[in-house]
Amino acid sequence: MNTDTETLPMQFLQEKISDIRSALFFSQNNDVIKMPTSIITVLRVDNDGQIWFFVKRPLQYLDAFEKEFPARLDFFKKGKNYFLQIMGKAFIIDEKDPAIDELAHVSIEVKDNAMHELVLMKVKITNAEYYDNSVRENKYWVNDITQKIQRWFFSAKLGYKPYDLKPGGFAHQEYGLKHAS
Repeated sequence: MNTDTETLPMQFLQEKISDIRSALFFSQNNDVIKMPTSIITVLRVDNDGQIWFFVKRPLQYLDAFEKEFPARLDFFKKGKNYFLQIMGKAFIIDEKDPAIDELAHVSIEVKDNAMHELVLMKVKITNAEYYDNSVRENKYWVNDITQKIQRWFFSAKLGYKPYDLKPGGFAHQEYGLKHAS
């Protein structure tokens, strides 16, 4: 695992976030009512370091939530050799904000219907951590090959203890344990 703690260039973050596109959104505030954890799809990452996305509208009124709060976004995708963890300040965008029109080029009717079910949010990036797993894969290729060979020849499952399921309970074959219901 390679963690880059130096300042990552915005273009690099934009490319990686656009490549993965989906993340887990976590509200990091300690309020009683906070935005629920959600799977999000990124709409846009702008040059100001803001990530724009929609979340499902919570059941509570939006006025019950803080309009600004700390948040975390975990970007990962199966098959990718890296993942990102973004920390920042989340903002709930008002329905009347012109940014909604800029992000979603749809008719007013479609926008109004969507805003009854969704909430537009943005996270201003304050900290980004990039984890690169490809270094490990290339570095330990000999270990990977030996592990594969061992699995081919010694495929016994460690800790495997078969049980006979019988109508009266179960019996462990190796130790002769019996359990009656």
